[in-house]
Amino acid sequence: MAEGAYEYAIDSVDNAVHALLMLRQRSALRVTDVAAELGVARSTAHRIVSTLVQSGMLRRNDADRSYGPGPALVELGMAVIGVGDLRAEIGPVLAQLAGETRETTHLLVRDRDEVVFAAVAEGTYVIRAASRVGSRLPAHVTSAGKVMLAAMPHDDLLALYPGDFDWRAGGTDAALHSRKQLMKELEVVAAQGWAVNRSESEEGLIAVSAPVRDPRGAVIGAVSISGPAERMAPRVAETATTLKAAIARFEKGLGATEGR
Repeated sequence: MAEGAYEYAIDSVDNAVHALLMLRQRSALRVTDVAAELGVARSTAHRIVSTLVQSGMLRRNDADRSYGPGPALVELGMAVIGVGDLRAEIGPVLAQLAGETRETTHLLVRDRDEVVFAAVAEGTYVIRAASRVGSRLPAHVTSAGKVMLAAMPHDDLLALYPGDFDWRAGGTDAALHSRKQLMKELEVVAAQGWAVNRSESEEGLIAVSAPVRDPRGAVIGAVSISGPAERMAPRVAETATTLKAAIARFEKGLGATEGR
């Protein structure tokens, strides 16, 4: 027995938890992946996954028969990092932006050097960015991550990105690959109030983000608008203007609510 292991652990619970934790390294699971990871029969893995779907911890993607984070798992994660209220309040803003731009719009929050996709309003184009709710990405490869990092104190940034930070994980060749590059980019982001991801997290995708602040001025999240690069590239500045205006109206409402 491994050091610190619980003597009376229930195998089925342990396997279910292990399966969910696999989502830390991938955006979706397949029954064959779960079976291989847990060292169980495919039929056993299927029962584990099916039970997690029934409880809302996983959801089935019918297109490719994979399984992603379910609504219950997303709600749990959002509660743990304290953004449940923000998700509910900003929903109409996401819907409005998705309607105006026809592009997929996400709310993201930062968890150390990663961003978590917390809520979505999908665009109406046939070819569009997909929902990533519940997924995580390295903050420095996303536009939302950049605007949230740009609001951090310099010393905190240096601590978050030490000299031995692995810049190769989670991004494309277009992503930032050094702390020096990151700091230079964050200066630009802080000055203009928005950031862009030019195929840095995924080939062929462009995303534009702006920060969301609470009534005290602290950055509590970011909203991103993303779509295919060929459609988004000519509209980056226009999208940033639309995005910042919508968030400013939302933040004004937050301030009014706080003051009541």
